Amino acid sequence: MKHLTNEWPEHAAAPGTHARVLELMQRRLGSLTGLLIADLPCGAGAFSRQLAGLGADVTPMDIAAVEPFLGERQRRERVDANGRLPYCRGERRFDVMVSMEGIEHLENPTQFLRECARVVRPGGHIFLSTPNVDSLRSRRYALVHGFHRYFGPVNDTDKDSGHLHPVDMIFMHGACRRIGLEILETAVNRIEKKNWLTELLRPVLTRRLPQYMRGEIPFYGDCIIYALKVPG
Repeated sequence: MKHLTNEWPEHAAAPGTHARVLELMQRRLGSLTGLLIADLPCGAGAFSRQLAGLGADVTPMDIAAVEPFLGERQRRERVDANGRLPYCRGERRFDVMVSMEGIEHLENPTQFLRECARVVRPGGHIFLSTPNVDSLRSRRYALVHGFHRYFGPVNDTDKDSGHLHPVDMIFMHGACRRIGLEILETAVNRIEKKNWLTELLRPVLTRRLPQYMRGEIPFYGDCIIYALKVPG
């Protein structure tokens, strides 16, 4: 995950993502008080701070020591999510793993999901978001520009914002099935630019997808959010 330490914004996620992820967490988990939650990548720590304010025991993690940091600085851990997470085999520390817009930065997204499942206790949850490359907006952008929104080249080795892999729904469903993660729910940060024309186009543009992927989600929304459960 490539961070520009001195330029990292307070809210690096797409608009509305923090609020939507928190809504899903509270609906699925109830009170967050006392839950052990890992936030990777935590960026400037805005979401970690919000979770801590609700009583959670939060461990913010990131590859970079972003400044200014809004969370509890003494709890922050430097972690490169491209490799093995720094916990022993069989050690499942966390009730919840939160990863907002991190997986698309990684060299091996499937391995990252395996690592998340490894360090979350059986029956625990993973809440993960990533740019929605299945959306009409991203498809239209790719048609005009030749690449998905947020994944354009900036030079001959790097893409926009340090992104590496567009992670679509087919990939996520396949990876979760191989790992054994249950997809409880799929959401988006917000549904916008929906009108009669886009609804007319939706059945045509999604006809090759499985039936359950042809709805408003993932067709609308900048960011797609997955609520996952670790078996146990």
